[in-house]
Amino acid sequence: MGRAWQVGVAFFLLVSASLAEPGSGTVCVASRADDPFRGQIIPPRGEVDSRGLRVQVDQRPAVPWPQRKSLKLEDLDLDSRHMLAVLDSRGKSVESIRFRFSTYKSNDLCMSYDGYQGMQLQEATRHTPWCKCR
Repeated sequence: MGRAWQVGVAFFLLVSASLAEPGSGTVCVASRADDPFRGQIIPPRGEVDSRGLRVQVDQRPAVPWPQRKSLKLEDLDLDSRHMLAVLDSRGKSVESIRFRFSTYKSNDLCMSYDGYQGMQLQEATRHTPWCKCR
């Protein structure tokens, strides 16, 4: 009886852990090729002009805007407030947004920036084909 009880408790804990909400979220940053600036012509090969833009989340180091492949910002705490920023080539903020994952239905978000409509942050769904993070 004791062994069966231990196996039952172990099974319950395993199932509970697998059903628990993940502890971190992601933001997928659309590449410049998939979300060009208004009127920008994207060449079929080579570099895509991102005009020196960089993206930064919280206090992490800023990274160059992705050219042809979406950038996945991972391991973001679901319970914290985050700041996502678009920086120019000198490191000055062009636009930023503060967000919490709790205001969205998903822990996987999609960010795009086209220089015209500004920064867009929304849930990554089939309605956001420009975000191609896997």
